[in-house]
Amino acid sequence: MNPQVSIITTFYNSVSLGDFVNKSMDSLLNQSYRNIEFICVNDGSKDDTLNQLLTYQKKDDRIKIVNKENEGTAQYAKAAGQDVATGAYIMLFDHDDSISSDAVEKAVQEFIKNPELDMVGMTVKTVFSDGKIKNIYALDELLENVDEYKSHLITGSDALQKTIGRYDIHFRGFYRKDLFKKVSFRFTERLLNADEIVERQLLQYAHKIGTCNGIYTHYIFLNSSAKSFNLKKIDIVSTDLYMRDFAKKLNLYESRKAIFESVAYKNFIDAIKVYQHFKPTLSAEQNEFYNNRLKSAFDGLDKKTVLGTYRGFTKVYNQILLSNFSLLNQFYKIKK
Repeated sequence: MNPQVSIITTFYNSVSLGDFVNKSMDSLLNQSYRNIEFICVNDGSKDDTLNQLLTYQKKDDRIKIVNKENEGTAQYAKAAGQDVATGAYIMLFDHDDSISSDAVEKAVQEFIKNPELDMVGMTVKTVFSDGKIKNIYALDELLENVDEYKSHLITGSDALQKTIGRYDIHFRGFYRKDLFKKVSFRFTERLLNADEIVERQLLQYAHKIGTCNGIYTHYIFLNSSAKSFNLKKIDIVSTDLYMRDFAKKLNLYESRKAIFESVAYKNFIDAIKVYQHFKPTLSAEQNEFYNNRLKSAFDGLDKKTVLGTYRGFTKVYNQILLSNFSLLNQFYKIKK
């Protein structure tokens, strides 16, 4: 069997950010498995990204380019790729990452060997931009090194539970086509990390998830949108509001409540700091919008659970802050 697979990569100013077109395409085109449809979504880049992609396309007819206007967040670029992907198995690949030359072949072999699998995750090695390894995971199993890898299975519901509050599972790999197309990345609201919501929604429909020892290397760059200090960071509190309700509906919240609320509170404080930093530059309409978003997030916090994670003076300090939204907002206005 030699099923076609699709790899979706979204590109935005990938040349100016670090020569990522060349780096990512060289990694992808070097795969030992050949029956691959490479879907490259140019998300309104303003640099030479599109021209470089066109150059690669002239050399390899497996490359399909989707050229679209930027809509503010990555979810719509992923949706554009999702719409046109035709492979039996589909994977999302970040433009600043890389995979071992045998990674796709090993993932496909797992699907063929275990037809009941809906997803196959690669061994994920997370590396800082200076080359230092942060960690290595095979789904939810932490490895000392890649040679420790052992194949294992996890259910979609167990995998989903391990993402509530924080990611205690690390998935980079292939979805079966019918699963991947089940939920559109055109999430109803434009949020910085709406794609993470959709990826969790997909997990609820997965029955079994397997692993392979092909290596996906995920790089952490300090200049990425996820790490930069900008107004979009406030979106994360809306994601937490959505995920709290989502987890409760699926009866996944209680077992992860302390983790979830602790992380949600940290995200909320970070968002307040961002808001206060940019507040002088915002219009009255923008101020009202972000203030209301933050107020909704504050109201949604389970404050008793949050305070249960603190002791002594720190608990008293946070108890005062959590007693009143206006007080907390004013505190960080002064503190900035």
